[in-house]
Amino acid sequence: MRGVKTYQPPGQMPPVPAFIDSLDPKLREKLLLHIVKLPQVPRSGLKEPHYKHFSIERYRSMYELREKGKVLVRVIFTIQDSGEVMLLHAFIKRQKRDTMQALEQSIRILADLREHPEYAVEFKIKEETG
Repeated sequence: MRGVKTYQPPGQMPPVPAFIDSLDPKLREKLLLHIVKLPQVPRSGLKEPHYKHFSIERYRSMYELREKGKVLVRVIFTIQDSGEVMLLHAFIKRQKRDTMQALEQSIRILADLREHPEYAVEFKIKEETG
């Protein structure tokens, strides 16, 4: 079963879903639509403008999901051998160096996940209430 997982440090909320929940509703919907479809998209389909595969050796296992609203939102993710998508880090891109900082953070998260695979939890989408 291929699905979407996210990183959840012990005793904390998963950072990526918390970030997504904080976005403007319209932008959140667009982003969630892409995330839900991710496990079905073949790697060859992960192309710009919505996806970017990093070519630098250190970051080669990572991709960037790109969405644009009033702000530029990026979600760094990787695809595991099992085909599961692992959401690592989400951020608002304001300047070029933001992506490099996010990639470094993602490297640290991947290292933490290798040591503690139980930190990978299923990505759940909150239903809108009201």
